Amino acid sequence: MRVLVADDEYYARKAILKILAELDVEVAADMETGQEVIDYLERDPQIDAVITDIRMPEVNGLQVAEYVSRVHPEVAVLIVTGYADFNYAQQALRYGVKDYITKPIRRETIKKALDNVSLAQLRKETAHQAYGRETDLEFSMEQLSVKELAQNPDLQRTFMKRSLQYMGAREYRILLLQTDPEASPEQRECIRSWLQLESGTRECQVFFFQNAQEYVLLAFFQNPETSLYSLKDCAKRILRKLPELGGLQGSAAIGRSHRGVGELYSAYKEAVYAINQRLLKGWGRAFVYETEKNRSSVSFPNEESALEDALKRMDFEDSRKVIGNILNDPRLREQGNSYDLYEQVVHILGVFMRYYDRLSSDQGGDDSVRLLFSQRYDLYNFKHMDELEAYLLSIVQGICCQAKRESDGDDIIRSIIDYIDRSYQYDITLQELAEKKYFMNASYLSRLFKAKCGKTFSKYLIEYRLEKSRELLEKTILKVSDIAAHVGYNDVSHYIQSFRKVYGVTPEQYRNSLERPEK
Repeated sequence: MRVLVADDEYYARKAILKILAELDVEVAADMETGQEVIDYLERDPQIDAVITDIRMPEVNGLQVAEYVSRVHPEVAVLIVTGYADFNYAQQALRYGVKDYITKPIRRETIKKALDNVSLAQLRKETAHQAYGRETDLEFSMEQLSVKELAQNPDLQRTFMKRSLQYMGAREYRILLLQTDPEASPEQRECIRSWLQLESGTRECQVFFFQNAQEYVLLAFFQNPETSLYSLKDCAKRILRKLPELGGLQGSAAIGRSHRGVGELYSAYKEAVYAINQRLLKGWGRAFVYETEKNRSSVSFPNEESALEDALKRMDFEDSRKVIGNILNDPRLREQGNSYDLYEQVVHILGVFMRYYDRLSSDQGGDDSVRLLFSQRYDLYNFKHMDELEAYLLSIVQGICCQAKRESDGDDIIRSIIDYIDRSYQYDITLQELAEKKYFMNASYLSRLFKAKCGKTFSKYLIEYRLEKSRELLEKTILKVSDIAAHVGYNDVSHYIQSFRKVYGVTPEQYRNSLERPEK
């Protein structure tokens, strides 16, 4: 129970505080005037009871009771006075005061008064506060990623309390689930409940991360071998049930067993590599992580040569046919896995890069492509093969039309904006995007971006990051330093300066100025 104590008599106030300490009651604050009580409740209404003297300067105890009954009716008020006046008592009762206590105050009197505070009211308020705190925690967690949790011990202590107690003692696996289309909030709650119930273990925690629209089940088992079968059964049951939620379909993947929080991100990446199989095999299936040594030897050297020749001729149709032939080849679809698909995409992008003989030798080649197009942050973002094919063809279109100066660049700019939306947390530059993702001249792409968006790429990115951070300040309990890192600032001081320059206040001042919505 959290209590405020107000009495303008110093020794009387200290006597009450001493009794409350003996009763193990939390005193949020003690003060001398009723106005201080009102001011405190304006800042922090999460108080269970106010113990107030009836006669105080500025605002008296009855005025406090009237204010509380009107603005914070869930807070109990106990009036303390040295005057046994019936009129006072009658007025106090009108304001819903729970008890009217005369001085001198005794321990038994205070204890009885607190015990007489409606238990039903306290239980309801406690549950209400707990729900509000849980909702804030859940929403804040949804804005993060597994990588951020894996790298930040403070975030782990805040959001992974349930899991940390098992991390050193149990091995765990990650089950990763995505739906198509994205689920509604109500559907998400249902899916989370299914994952919890079907996991096969009570020692588990379910996360939903908004940016990737992914569900992550972290499940601890005593026997790692049986855990694989349990999670496969869990995934299959949920995939069968998903169509009941408005026709949703899903894909799931399971990584290897790991131990310790230090391996959390590796466990997650394994599940990502596995779920990329959906591009080849389709949705509605559960995939299991396979090591790279299990890759097949699917390759398309002739097609790559044909693609390079088509690009030299700036022939979009021939380029489109070659890319379609590679991505839809039965050898890749039936025999290949996500590693093979990734390699073929990298090789196709390598052909695009080699087309630009203007690039220096240290910029060319597949290794350079891999720096930007990774298994985690690009291939995973495509839910269907036709989306991946459309991305590759947009680059071909950009190459051909840039050379012929026939394109207005709308598709490329939309693609860049989509990429910023997915990847604003990471270090990205227009130079890098131009040379290693869209394979265009950086100066040309810079002019095109400014012409379409009305501002430079760097200004757009800064404003986007700051706007995202402003939303997180408003809606989450994340610390300013965590928000800065989340939106792509390696230096929190730089973030604070940038925020102040745009919004006129520091992030902390902005957050403190907000009126938090009542839960």
